[in-house]
Amino acid sequence: MGTDFIRCAAKSFVKRWDHGRRMLGTADLFTRQPNSTTATAPFELGRLVSLQPGDTVTVEKLGQCLVARSGLSEVGRSLNPSVELMRAVDQSCGVAKGTVEQVHSIAGVAEISLC
Repeated sequence: MGTDFIRCAAKSFVKRWDHGRRMLGTADLFTRQPNSTTATAPFELGRLVSLQPGDTVTVEKLGQCLVARSGLSEVGRSLNPSVELMRAVDQSCGVAKGTVEQVHSIAGVAEISLC
């Protein structure tokens, strides 16, 4: 009696597709994919510095240049950074986390992107 009454009294569930939601999720010619770009700058490496792509460093503002540090030791400097890099470091209280993207050992330059 209890389950029969519940089945008769309850609304039946009808599965329907939400066509509008499906169309929003389907890519077409005019679909714009979001892209995120990180600010990347070349840093001149110091002597006897060994960095590998993927290493994390801290980037600090020192006057009009940026200094990359691994721990407490300085590993590189960017003498003429772009305005958006300086702004990004300023917005993170003067110290930003950076990731080494590429290392050009012959030139003594590493490309570091700010996170």
